[in-house]
Amino acid sequence: MRSLLLVLIAWGAEALPEFPESWGSPPMIMTMDYVPLAGGYGHGSSSLSMWIYGKIQEDLAQGRPQYPPAFGPPPKMQTRDLRVLPFGYGHGSGTMVTWLEKRAKEVFQESAREFEPMEQVLQKRAKKSLRSSEFVQ
Repeated sequence: MRSLLLVLIAWGAEALPEFPESWGSPPMIMTMDYVPLAGGYGHGSSSLSMWIYGKIQEDLAQGRPQYPPAFGPPPKMQTRDLRVLPFGYGHGSGTMVTWLEKRAKEVFQESAREFEPMEQVLQKRAKKSLRSSEFVQ
């Protein structure tokens, strides 16, 4: 029993990745599940993934997406095609698709393919959250 407790403490104490400063602090209380995180940030709780996804959507609404600081700067030269970007980042060039997929794999060991089912869940939760907030006014 004691070793199980130590494993849970160690798992919960896993260091969080660095997020854009403008996002503030991630939630203090998180679920005890383990899923691919939005934004290509690796793996963690679904509540953390929902928080990241929400911050990405806020950034996109303001026309200024922010990527994980650990990825470094995005490529300056990009193709002029428009594609769906992985990890919840909206739309962009094929160059950005390749860069995001490569950096997420190298830095956080997360693939775009494993995140796809989670992205569908996050989109549904975000829509549900928006609908419920419309009635609170």
